[in-house]
Amino acid sequence: MPSSDSYFDSLSFPPDKLEEKFYQLEFSSSEEKVQIIREIADMVPWQFRISESVEEFKDPTLRVFARSISSIVHLERINSRYMALAGKGHVNDYGDLEEAVFLLSSVGDPDASYHEFKIYLDQLALRVEELCDLNQEYVSEELKVHFLTRVLSSEENFQGNNDQYDDPNNSFVTRIVRTRKGIPISLSAIYLLVAQRLSLPLYGVNMPLHFLLHFDSPDYETFIDPFHGGVLLDKSTCIRFLEANSFTPSERYFTRASTLSIIKRMYRNLIHIYRKEQFRDMEDILSRQLLILENKLKA
Repeated sequence: MPSSDSYFDSLSFPPDKLEEKFYQLEFSSSEEKVQIIREIADMVPWQFRISESVEEFKDPTLRVFARSISSIVHLERINSRYMALAGKGHVNDYGDLEEAVFLLSSVGDPDASYHEFKIYLDQLALRVEELCDLNQEYVSEELKVHFLTRVLSSEENFQGNNDQYDDPNNSFVTRIVRTRKGIPISLSAIYLLVAQRLSLPLYGVNMPLHFLLHFDSPDYETFIDPFHGGVLLDKSTCIRFLEANSFTPSERYFTRASTLSIIKRMYRNLIHIYRKEQFRDMEDILSRQLLILENKLKA
Protein backbone atom coordinates (compact mmCIF):
# COMPACT_ATOMS: atom_id res chain seq x y z
CA MET A 1 0.00 0.00 0.00
CA PRO A 2 1.33 3.51 -0.78
CA SER A 3 2.02 5.67 2.23
CA SER A 4 -0.39 8.49 2.95
CA ASP A 5 2.42 11.04 3.19
CA SER A 6 3.84 10.27 -0.24
CA TYR A 7 0.34 10.26 -1.67
CA PHE A 8 -0.48 13.72 -0.36
CA ASP A 9 2.89 15.13 -1.38
CA SER A 10 1.90 14.39 -4.97
CA LEU A 11 -1.28 16.45 -4.67
CA SER A 12 -0.44 20.07 -5.30
CA PHE A 13 -2.19 23.12 -6.68
CA PRO A 14 -1.10 26.77 -7.08
CA PRO A 15 -2.29 28.73 -3.99
CA ASP A 16 -1.27 32.05 -5.57
CA LYS A 17 -3.41 31.34 -8.61
CA LEU A 18 -6.28 30.34 -6.35
CA GLU A 19 -6.02 33.65 -4.48
CA GLU A 20 -6.05 35.51 -7.79
CA LYS A 21 -9.19 33.68 -8.86
CA PHE A 22 -11.04 34.54 -5.66
CA TYR A 23 -9.97 38.17 -6.06
CA GLN A 24 -11.27 38.07 -9.62
CA LEU A 25 -14.50 36.51 -8.37
CA GLU A 26 -15.05 39.22 -5.76
CA PHE A 27 -15.01 41.97 -8.37
CA SER A 28 -16.61 40.17 -11.30
CA SER A 29 -20.02 40.77 -12.79
CA SER A 30 -22.87 38.42 -12.00
CA GLU A 31 -22.56 36.93 -15.49
CA GLU A 32 -18.88 36.12 -14.94
CA LYS A 33 -19.22 34.69 -11.44
CA VAL A 34 -20.62 31.30 -12.50
CA GLN A 35 -17.68 30.59 -14.80
CA ILE A 36 -15.09 31.77 -12.27
CA ILE A 37 -16.63 29.61 -9.54
CA ARG A 38 -16.32 26.62 -11.87
CA GLU A 39 -12.69 27.45 -12.58
CA ILE A 40 -11.94 27.66 -8.84
CA ALA A 41 -13.77 24.37 -8.24
CA ASP A 42 -11.57 22.69 -10.84
CA MET A 43 -8.36 24.09 -9.33
CA VAL A 44 -8.58 22.55 -5.85
CA PRO A 45 -8.28 18.73 -5.77
CA TRP A 46 -11.27 17.01 -4.19
CA GLN A 47 -9.05 15.70 -1.37
CA PHE A 48 -8.57 19.24 0.00
CA ARG A 49 -11.08 21.38 1.85
CA ILE A 50 -11.60 24.66 0.04
CA SER A 51 -12.21 26.35 3.39
CA GLU A 52 -8.69 25.35 4.48
CA SER A 53 -7.15 26.62 1.27
CA VAL A 54 -8.59 30.11 1.66
CA GLU A 55 -7.04 30.44 5.12
CA GLU A 56 -3.66 30.69 3.38
CA PHE A 57 -4.64 33.90 1.57
CA LYS A 58 -2.47 36.91 2.45
CA ASP A 59 -5.24 39.48 2.10
CA PRO A 60 -7.50 39.33 5.21
CA THR A 61 -10.41 41.00 3.41
CA LEU A 62 -10.20 38.42 0.64
CA ARG A 63 -10.13 35.64 3.24
CA VAL A 64 -13.42 36.87 4.69
CA PHE A 65 -15.02 36.96 1.25
CA ALA A 66 -13.61 33.55 0.29
CA ARG A 67 -14.93 31.98 3.50
CA SER A 68 -18.40 33.29 2.73
CA ILE A 69 -18.48 31.61 -0.66
CA SER A 70 -16.34 28.50 -0.12
CA SER A 71 -19.39 26.26 0.47
CA ILE A 72 -20.83 27.33 -2.89
CA VAL A 73 -17.53 26.57 -4.59
CA HIS A 74 -17.39 23.19 -2.88
CA LEU A 75 -20.86 22.24 -4.12
CA GLU A 76 -19.80 23.23 -7.63
CA ARG A 77 -16.74 21.02 -7.28
CA ILE A 78 -18.93 18.06 -6.27
CA ASN A 79 -21.18 18.69 -9.28
CA SER A 80 -18.18 18.78 -11.59
CA ARG A 81 -16.63 15.60 -10.17
CA TYR A 82 -19.94 13.73 -10.32
CA MET A 83 -20.45 14.75 -13.92
CA ALA A 84 -17.07 13.14 -14.71
CA LEU A 85 -18.07 10.01 -12.78
CA ALA A 86 -21.40 9.76 -14.62
CA GLY A 87 -19.52 10.05 -17.91
CA LYS A 88 -17.51 6.91 -17.10
CA GLY A 89 -20.63 4.78 -16.80
CA HIS A 90 -20.99 1.60 -14.78
CA VAL A 91 -17.49 0.35 -14.05
CA ASN A 92 -16.97 -1.80 -10.97
CA ASP A 93 -13.27 -1.54 -10.28
CA TYR A 94 -14.15 0.95 -7.50
CA GLY A 95 -11.29 3.28 -8.44
CA ASP A 96 -13.65 6.24 -7.94
CA LEU A 97 -15.61 4.89 -4.98
CA GLU A 98 -13.51 6.60 -2.32
CA GLU A 99 -13.91 9.98 -3.99
CA ALA A 100 -17.63 9.46 -4.59
CA VAL A 101 -18.56 8.51 -1.02
CA PHE A 102 -16.27 11.11 0.53
CA LEU A 103 -17.78 13.91 -1.56
CA LEU A 104 -21.26 12.78 -0.55
CA SER A 105 -20.15 12.83 3.09
CA SER A 106 -18.74 16.33 2.71
CA VAL A 107 -22.26 17.62 2.00
CA GLY A 108 -23.51 16.49 5.41
CA ASP A 109 -20.16 16.61 7.20
CA PRO A 110 -18.44 19.71 5.75
CA ASP A 111 -15.58 19.69 8.27
CA ALA A 112 -14.56 16.13 7.39
CA SER A 113 -10.88 15.66 6.57
CA TYR A 114 -10.08 13.34 3.69
CA HIS A 115 -6.53 13.01 4.98
CA GLU A 116 -7.80 11.62 8.31
CA PHE A 117 -10.35 9.40 6.55
CA LYS A 118 -7.72 7.94 4.23
CA ILE A 119 -5.21 7.29 7.01
CA TYR A 120 -7.86 5.46 9.04
CA LEU A 121 -8.73 3.21 6.08
CA ASP A 122 -5.02 2.60 5.46
CA GLN A 123 -4.61 1.54 9.09
CA LEU A 124 -7.53 -0.88 8.89
CA ALA A 125 -6.08 -2.47 5.78
CA LEU A 126 -2.67 -2.71 7.42
CA ARG A 127 -4.15 -4.60 10.38
CA VAL A 128 -5.77 -7.14 8.06
CA GLU A 129 -2.50 -7.44 6.15
CA GLU A 130 -0.59 -8.04 9.38
CA LEU A 131 -2.95 -10.87 10.37
CA CYS A 132 -2.37 -12.47 6.98
CA ASP A 133 1.39 -12.12 7.38
CA LEU A 134 1.30 -13.66 10.85
CA ASN A 135 -0.56 -16.66 9.46
CA GLN A 136 1.28 -16.88 6.17
CA GLU A 137 1.76 -20.65 6.32
CA TYR A 138 -1.93 -21.44 6.03
CA VAL A 139 -3.58 -18.21 4.95
CA SER A 140 -6.32 -18.79 2.38
CA GLU A 141 -8.96 -16.70 0.64
CA GLU A 142 -11.45 -17.85 3.27
CA LEU A 143 -9.14 -16.83 6.07
CA LYS A 144 -8.61 -13.39 4.48
CA VAL A 145 -12.37 -12.84 4.61
CA HIS A 146 -12.44 -13.84 8.27
CA PHE A 147 -9.57 -11.46 9.03
CA LEU A 148 -11.37 -8.64 7.20
CA THR A 149 -14.60 -9.15 9.15
CA ARG A 150 -12.68 -9.66 12.37
CA VAL A 151 -10.97 -6.27 12.10
CA LEU A 152 -13.99 -4.32 10.90
CA SER A 153 -16.82 -6.02 12.78
CA SER A 154 -15.32 -7.63 15.87
CA GLU A 155 -12.47 -5.25 16.67
CA GLU A 156 -13.70 -1.92 15.26
CA ASN A 157 -17.35 -2.78 15.93
CA PHE A 158 -18.82 -1.49 12.67
CA GLN A 159 -22.48 -2.46 12.80
CA GLY A 160 -25.96 -1.49 11.70
CA ASN A 161 -27.73 1.35 13.44
CA ASN A 162 -31.00 -0.42 14.21
CA ASP A 163 -32.13 2.15 16.77
CA GLN A 164 -31.80 5.16 14.45
CA TYR A 165 -31.90 3.66 10.98
CA ASP A 166 -33.15 6.88 9.33
CA ASP A 167 -30.46 9.11 10.82
CA PRO A 168 -28.75 10.79 7.81
CA ASN A 169 -25.38 10.33 9.52
CA ASN A 170 -25.69 6.61 8.75
CA SER A 171 -24.99 7.47 5.11
CA PHE A 172 -21.95 9.72 5.61
CA VAL A 173 -18.84 7.53 5.72
CA THR A 174 -16.76 10.15 7.54
CA ARG A 175 -19.27 10.11 10.37
CA ILE A 176 -19.56 6.32 10.31
CA VAL A 177 -15.84 5.89 11.00
CA ARG A 178 -16.46 7.88 14.19
CA THR A 179 -19.76 6.35 15.33
CA ARG A 180 -19.09 2.86 13.86
CA LYS A 181 -22.79 2.72 12.93
CA GLY A 182 -24.45 2.89 9.54
CA ILE A 183 -26.84 1.30 7.07
CA PRO A 184 -25.98 -1.70 4.88
CA ILE A 185 -24.73 0.21 1.83
CA SER A 186 -22.56 2.74 3.68
CA LEU A 187 -21.01 0.06 5.90
CA SER A 188 -20.38 -1.95 2.74
CA ALA A 189 -18.55 1.03 1.25
CA ILE A 190 -16.12 0.98 4.20
CA TYR A 191 -15.49 -2.75 3.64
CA LEU A 192 -14.96 -2.18 -0.10
CA LEU A 193 -12.45 0.62 0.45
CA VAL A 194 -10.43 -1.51 2.86
CA ALA A 195 -10.63 -4.55 0.56
CA GLN A 196 -9.50 -2.45 -2.37
CA ARG A 197 -6.31 -1.57 -0.51
CA LEU A 198 -5.66 -5.29 -0.07
CA SER A 199 -6.57 -6.23 -3.66
CA LEU A 200 -9.30 -8.55 -2.40
CA PRO A 201 -12.02 -9.62 -4.88
CA LEU A 202 -14.87 -8.01 -2.94
CA TYR A 203 -17.85 -6.46 -4.73
CA GLY A 204 -21.10 -4.78 -3.84
CA VAL A 205 -24.40 -6.51 -4.56
CA ASN A 206 -27.51 -4.37 -5.12
CA MET A 207 -29.95 -6.68 -3.36
CA PRO A 208 -33.43 -5.18 -2.87
CA LEU A 209 -33.99 -3.80 0.63
CA HIS A 210 -30.55 -4.83 1.89
CA PHE A 211 -27.20 -4.14 0.21
CA LEU A 212 -24.66 -6.97 0.56
CA LEU A 213 -21.07 -7.77 -0.33
CA HIS A 214 -19.86 -10.66 -2.48
CA PHE A 215 -16.38 -12.13 -2.09
CA ASP A 216 -15.77 -13.92 -5.36
CA SER A 217 -12.49 -15.69 -6.05
CA PRO A 218 -11.75 -19.01 -7.81
CA ASP A 219 -10.93 -20.60 -4.46
CA TYR A 220 -13.65 -19.19 -2.23
CA GLU A 221 -17.02 -17.49 -2.50
CA THR A 222 -19.29 -16.00 0.12
CA PHE A 223 -21.64 -13.11 0.80
CA ILE A 224 -21.00 -10.68 3.67
CA ASP A 225 -23.57 -8.65 5.60
CA PRO A 226 -21.74 -5.75 7.30
CA PHE A 227 -24.99 -4.51 8.88
CA HIS A 228 -25.25 -7.68 10.98
CA GLY A 229 -21.69 -7.83 12.22
CA GLY A 230 -20.05 -9.11 9.06
CA VAL A 231 -21.96 -12.40 9.09
CA LEU A 232 -21.17 -14.70 6.15
CA LEU A 233 -24.02 -15.96 3.98
CA ASP A 234 -24.38 -18.44 1.17
CA LYS A 235 -26.40 -17.75 -1.96
CA SER A 236 -29.31 -19.94 -0.88
CA THR A 237 -29.78 -17.79 2.21
CA CYS A 238 -29.86 -14.67 0.02
CA ILE A 239 -32.47 -16.32 -2.21
CA ARG A 240 -34.62 -17.14 0.81
CA PHE A 241 -34.38 -13.49 1.87
CA LEU A 242 -35.65 -12.39 -1.55
CA GLU A 243 -38.54 -14.86 -1.45
CA ALA A 244 -39.49 -13.87 2.09
CA ASN A 245 -39.82 -10.29 0.88
CA SER A 246 -41.90 -11.17 -2.20
CA PHE A 247 -39.09 -10.84 -4.75
CA THR A 248 -38.69 -13.44 -7.46
CA PRO A 249 -35.05 -14.59 -7.29
CA SER A 250 -33.07 -13.39 -10.29
CA GLU A 251 -29.40 -13.23 -11.23
CA ARG A 252 -29.76 -9.48 -11.70
CA TYR A 253 -29.94 -9.18 -7.91
CA PHE A 254 -26.50 -10.77 -7.68
CA THR A 255 -24.63 -8.74 -10.29
CA ARG A 256 -21.67 -6.63 -9.20
CA ALA A 257 -22.71 -3.12 -8.28
CA SER A 258 -20.73 -0.34 -9.96
CA THR A 259 -19.44 2.76 -8.19
CA LEU A 260 -22.11 4.75 -9.99
CA SER A 261 -24.96 2.46 -8.89
CA ILE A 262 -23.68 2.46 -5.29
CA ILE A 263 -23.47 6.23 -5.00
CA LYS A 264 -26.85 6.72 -6.67
CA ARG A 265 -28.49 4.30 -4.24
CA MET A 266 -26.89 6.17 -1.33
CA TYR A 267 -28.29 9.43 -2.69
CA ARG A 268 -31.78 8.02 -3.10
CA ASN A 269 -31.73 6.79 0.51
CA LEU A 270 -30.73 10.22 1.79
CA ILE A 271 -33.18 12.14 -0.37
CA HIS A 272 -35.99 9.93 0.94
CA ILE A 273 -34.93 10.67 4.54
CA TYR A 274 -34.64 14.43 4.07
CA ARG A 275 -37.95 14.56 2.20
CA LYS A 276 -39.68 12.68 4.99
CA GLU A 277 -38.18 15.01 7.60
CA GLN A 278 -38.98 18.05 5.40
CA PHE A 279 -35.39 19.29 5.24
CA ARG A 280 -35.94 21.02 1.91
CA ASP A 281 -32.50 22.58 1.52
CA MET A 282 -30.65 19.27 1.81
CA GLU A 283 -33.25 17.51 -0.30
CA ASP A 284 -32.79 20.08 -3.09
CA ILE A 285 -28.97 19.92 -2.99
CA LEU A 286 -28.89 16.13 -3.07
CA SER A 287 -31.61 15.89 -5.72
CA ARG A 288 -29.61 18.14 -8.02
CA GLN A 289 -26.48 16.05 -7.51
CA LEU A 290 -28.41 12.85 -8.18
CA LEU A 291 -29.65 14.29 -11.47
CA ILE A 292 -26.02 14.93 -12.42
CA LEU A 293 -25.09 11.34 -11.51
CA GLU A 294 -27.99 10.15 -13.66
CA ASN A 295 -26.76 12.24 -16.60
CA LYS A 296 -30.00 14.21 -16.54
CA LEU A 297 -28.42 17.54 -15.64
CA LYS A 298 -25.16 19.20 -16.58
CA ALA A 299 -23.09 20.76 -13.81
